[in-house]
Amino acid sequence: MKNIWSILFLLATLAGCTKDNEKENTLAVSQNNVEFTVAGGEQIVDITGNAAWDCAYTEDWLLVRQQQSRIRIIVGPNTSGQSRTAVVRILCEGNTKEEIHVEQKGTELNVEQSGLSAASAGEKISVPISCNTEWSVENPVEWCSVEQTRTLLSISVSRNFRMQERSGTIVVKAGEVTREISIKQSACRWFESIETVAIDAGVFLIGAQKSNTGGNNYDSQAYQVESPVHQVRLGKYTIGKYEVTQAQWIAAMGENPSIVQGDNHPVENVTWEQVQAFIVVLNEASGLHYRLPTEAEWEYAAIGGASAAGNKYSGNPVLGACGWYYSNSGATTHEVGRKAANELGIYDMSGNVREWCNDWFDYYSSADAENPQGPDSGSTKVNRGGSWTTPAVNCRNTYRHADYPTEASQDLGFRLVVSD
Repeated sequence: MKNIWSILFLLATLAGCTKDNEKENTLAVSQNNVEFTVAGGEQIVDITGNAAWDCAYTEDWLLVRQQQSRIRIIVGPNTSGQSRTAVVRILCEGNTKEEIHVEQKGTELNVEQSGLSAASAGEKISVPISCNTEWSVENPVEWCSVEQTRTLLSISVSRNFRMQERSGTIVVKAGEVTREISIKQSACRWFESIETVAIDAGVFLIGAQKSNTGGNNYDSQAYQVESPVHQVRLGKYTIGKYEVTQAQWIAAMGENPSIVQGDNHPVENVTWEQVQAFIVVLNEASGLHYRLPTEAEWEYAAIGGASAAGNKYSGNPVLGACGWYYSNSGATTHEVGRKAANELGIYDMSGNVREWCNDWFDYYSSADAENPQGPDSGSTKVNRGGSWTTPAVNCRNTYRHADYPTEASQDLGFRLVVSD
């Protein structure tokens, strides 16, 4: 009997130890699933129980800090377009007691319109953007400007002065995720291809002289025909940013008289009278009033108008920077706009081709003038600007030249003014 009681006591003792051991080894976590947004952050999981514990994980995109009764799970931004998952294991004596599943959303970037078409006149296009994180824009398209808000991309398309369709790609980025927006702009009609610069009304001294070193517009290279220097007052007007090109001439006239041919080269080898015929066709097609500039309008534009910096050539004291002339042209014309513009954003007023003006030629008067138009008649018409065939002295802003209106030359072209 005594032995039986001993056995029962031993069994009771062993049962109590087992319960104590189970109590010591119990562990619990406050949550088994943890979710993070694309931005990442930190979340805390509480660990309860009396057993000693540790944690383990293998993914390198999260960091777990183990503290006395909790773990801190730290996650950085997810820049990829895919969600990602991980498991944090809670261990007791090397065995997994609990698992915490961690999930983070990926970058979501949606662009409502991926292909855009714009009119040649230019327009503003709004593209809705949805994204669960910050996004940015890369815009290499020179003829588009962009503005962005949190949910919208506004694209301003400038007017297309080219007689060819143009296209480009704007890239929207969020982390590693990119979306492309392709944009096409239709070609303009030929009579819409003449790009112009508005010039405000102003007063300036026209011409140059070399007889008085302390006098107005002194230039040691001045010819007598550039004198006397006198004051001219002009109203506002609009002048061509570029010389008229061969593509524009062909579109209007159906043929190309130029010696050196190329669509974007200035048209040359045209007489003053042929230019008048071109202007008639242009005005009928456009409904505007184009004409050749007066000599005074030409020079005021060449010197830079009210922004004039006193340069001898149009936009630069060094001719090679702003014009094609005898020493750098390679004995040929060049595409318009390849040299630096002047202060007003006008190209090629020094060199490339000489440019017809509207005026009959005459010697200057010393009297002040307002919007001078030149004499009512004459035998030759003024042209200005020097050319690829001329030396630097003939490319100065004040240099004057004249040819018969029926005369054509391979270095003589024109640019236009449009009147209100």
